[in-house]
Amino acid sequence: MFKDIQKKLLLKYPLLWNTKFVPMVAIGLLLHLIFFGLGYLDGTIDFSNRNNLDIEVTCILFGVLLVIIIIILWLVNYFKNNSLKSFYSKSKYSLFYEWLQIFVVSTLLITFYLPFSVGKQLHQRSYYSLEETTNRCKTIATADMFIDGSFGETEIDSLASGLIDSLGNKIALNYNPEDADTAEYATEKESMAVEAVAAYTYKDHIIFNGKKYDQFSLVNRNTFEFTVFSTEQDSLNRIKVQNWLHQDNQAEVKKLMDNYLKLIREHNLATNLTLDKWFQAVYKAPEFDEFLYIQPYLKEYETDESYNNSYVYATKVGNEERKYSKYFVQQDVLKEKYDTVSEAHTDSFFNIEMILGFLYGAFGLSILIFSFRVTSGKSWLIAVVTTGVINIVYGIFTAITGVGNMYAYLILFTILGIIFYFFLIYFNKKNLQLSRIALNLFLWSFIGIIPLIYFIIQEHYASSYDYRIGYNYTSPEYQWMRDHTIHMFSINFILAILTLFFLSKIIRNWKGISED
Repeated sequence: MFKDIQKKLLLKYPLLWNTKFVPMVAIGLLLHLIFFGLGYLDGTIDFSNRNNLDIEVTCILFGVLLVIIIIILWLVNYFKNNSLKSFYSKSKYSLFYEWLQIFVVSTLLITFYLPFSVGKQLHQRSYYSLEETTNRCKTIATADMFIDGSFGETEIDSLASGLIDSLGNKIALNYNPEDADTAEYATEKESMAVEAVAAYTYKDHIIFNGKKYDQFSLVNRNTFEFTVFSTEQDSLNRIKVQNWLHQDNQAEVKKLMDNYLKLIREHNLATNLTLDKWFQAVYKAPEFDEFLYIQPYLKEYETDESYNNSYVYATKVGNEERKYSKYFVQQDVLKEKYDTVSEAHTDSFFNIEMILGFLYGAFGLSILIFSFRVTSGKSWLIAVVTTGVINIVYGIFTAITGVGNMYAYLILFTILGIIFYFFLIYFNKKNLQLSRIALNLFLWSFIGIIPLIYFIIQEHYASSYDYRIGYNYTSPEYQWMRDHTIHMFSINFILAILTLFFLSKIIRNWKGISED
């Protein structure tokens, strides 16, 4: 079938035939389909097992090797015929269309990981709907308050709240050095503020709804955080359980515990808990500070009789004495598996950084192939060696001088010099041999001009800000440029394609320059 298609393309669309575009697109789509299936397989979650199926690294290594083999075979067939070295007529922008086909093929080949990640995430999402995942995660998150959850911070009890400086002014702990009248006074205020922060202590209790509870009370326990909940929702879930405890609402607490145990039984996870045993071990109203911890599961708990004491052991963690009961539950596995499902629902399939990374990678590969196509193998290899030598020399020079931006300046001026030299030869229509090397270097580097200028300006703002007050503060210009780096790379990519569109016509005309 492909032979018939290629024969028709040779007669009607010789450019598509020459680049082997149709069969390579078919191979690329097949590669995506295969890796989507592998990703879907890798997304399998075994809720009763500690480890999920993990074939991602193996698949990536296999994919890289497979892509390298495909590219080599493709290039061998592609480079058999070169219309630039024959007497075929070339349209004004035919070189751009040729590069575009190379770019599409390159993109299909190197982006095999994208369908893999999509397939994996789709499978992980398929276990439960977003609504069902949210409900289950809420049960697991809030039940952790009655198992082995962490404790929330108490209020700050500062011993340094009344610090007075040498001028008789009270130290503000939220001091801003920009408000200082002099650099010397700012330094003194900063120093005393640091001393004040060092003197902070935290209260050993919390106040909830007007009642005082110990800092290690169940009322001060944290919930487990899942990505399906915002920070505000996490706080609301925690407050709801705190209210149950404060109001001694035993029915709601037992309902939560029962729902949690249903999930444990559904996934065949290990526990020796029952609803009554769990409730009796942890629910110690009204202060909730004499509870027993529920242990993480260990296999020995099922067979070793020495674990069947009132509690296995007590240990000191900071100011807290943890008393562990004889009861255990495999909550770490439950949290891990549902955390995976939660992230699958909240993470986007693609992010702009990943897409741009693959696009720039495909652009680089396509330019390497295209430059080899339009120049010659000898000039291409000389350009590769020249690039390596330039980077080594500039790297050593930058290290010797110790100037951070020196390398960026040298590379930028070198690129601009290469471009100037190429156009000088182009307009004078002489010295074609040297211009081949210059063209290779030009094609490989022109996409880096805007990023280099951008980062040089960014570092200028970072280093030129006034630090006389001794406070490391980021300038707004520097922060703005950091926040818009992705936008810069996106615009730069579009401009690179437009530049190549017009440059392809220049290259076509350049090929007509005499060898002498």
